[in-house]
Amino acid sequence: MIRNIFIGGICLLFSAGILNGQSIWDIDRCIQYAWDNNLSVRTQELGVRIQKTDYLQANNDLLPSLSAQSYLNQNYGRSIDPSTNTYIDVQFLNNSYGVYAAVDIFSGFMKINAIAMEKYNYQVEKDKLQQVKNDVAFSVINTYFDVLLKEGLSSIARENFQLSRDQFDYTSKLVKVGRKAGTDLLEIEANLATDSFLLVQAHHLLEQASLDLKYQMNYPLGDSLDIDTVIFSLFSQTMDTLSMAELFGLASETLPNMKMVENQVIAAKKAVNISQGSFSPRIGFYAGWNTAYATTLKDANNQVIPFQDQFSNNGSEYLSLGIEIPLFTKLSKYTKLSKTKLQYQQAKVQYDDESYKLLMGVERSLTDWRSARAEYASAQKQLIQSEKAFEAAQKKLEKGLINIIEFYIQKNKVFRAKTEILRTGLQVLLKERYIRFLMTGSLLGK
Repeated sequence: MIRNIFIGGICLLFSAGILNGQSIWDIDRCIQYAWDNNLSVRTQELGVRIQKTDYLQANNDLLPSLSAQSYLNQNYGRSIDPSTNTYIDVQFLNNSYGVYAAVDIFSGFMKINAIAMEKYNYQVEKDKLQQVKNDVAFSVINTYFDVLLKEGLSSIARENFQLSRDQFDYTSKLVKVGRKAGTDLLEIEANLATDSFLLVQAHHLLEQASLDLKYQMNYPLGDSLDIDTVIFSLFSQTMDTLSMAELFGLASETLPNMKMVENQVIAAKKAVNISQGSFSPRIGFYAGWNTAYATTLKDANNQVIPFQDQFSNNGSEYLSLGIEIPLFTKLSKYTKLSKTKLQYQQAKVQYDDESYKLLMGVERSLTDWRSARAEYASAQKQLIQSEKAFEAAQKKLEKGLINIIEFYIQKNKVFRAKTEILRTGLQVLLKERYIRFLMTGSLLGK
């Protein structure tokens, strides 16, 4: 129903706005351009990538640690001889090498919970990105529809001015032949000046709206931007049977802000689990190999044993299993646990708050859409009656049955009626697009 009404009633007002041979930007193209060039979107995309590295690192923390080290020492004075482990008072060189590995066997499931927490935090950042993109899309859509409104008003003002000018030319001829009084021509001139002012004003408002759209898109201000003035309904069926509960259920599953607060609650719960796990004992497995070279190691001929021989002969390996039991950590673990529990409660409150806001938004959106549709239907009736009254006034003016002031009263009623049908029609489509967003989570029409 809205599709046929809008195409038949409103789009005709925009026909002058489409220029042949120029690239036309539809609303989806404008949104996509804004997403590709908006700095807030780019910033949040980097935030997603940063959080992804944290998530990957949480997984990497399950891997064993491996390190190698080497020391070169030049000893002077009284020091321990590495070959005999006794004190000597000579200058000597000592060189050591080692490779060590460690792996956690059990740590209160802290690393497993850390992986889960970072996974949900990563999802939160992606939801934030989608929310930022939705905010940008809303700004583009609102300014896009404002351009449509100003374009339509400019077209109506142009048509109204042309009608007044035609009436001025027609009356001028009648005044010259003495069939009309000169006062009628003065009245028409005054109305023509008013309509000329409204046309200039409408053109200025259109330019301002176009600049606002370019700004929201981060589009070069000096480049032309010709938008598609034909907007189709996004629904092929009626939404009269759509209930608030049904729409709220759909919105809860599709909107990124609801997913975001839900994931924040889960991530906060995992943070509590990590804090609880810090109280448990930690069991680890450790392994290592080391060797050393020292100039104090000499053979039977009192010659320093070569480096290669010492490197292989002095090697040693070890395997060990250790347990660490936290006894007292200045109550820091209790403080952290208390803090994470409070943050968990805070996340749940935020979820309830967001859910309530969504419920109110759903109810308001349905009410606004139905009100806009009722206003549009009323504006249609008003336009039909105003056009009939204007046609009758034209005939009466030609026969001299009414004066020029009464004629312009009817003409202005038609002007206002066209303005209202333009405004209310666009409001119907704008509200409809928002309801579709609640149902699908997408602001694009495709």
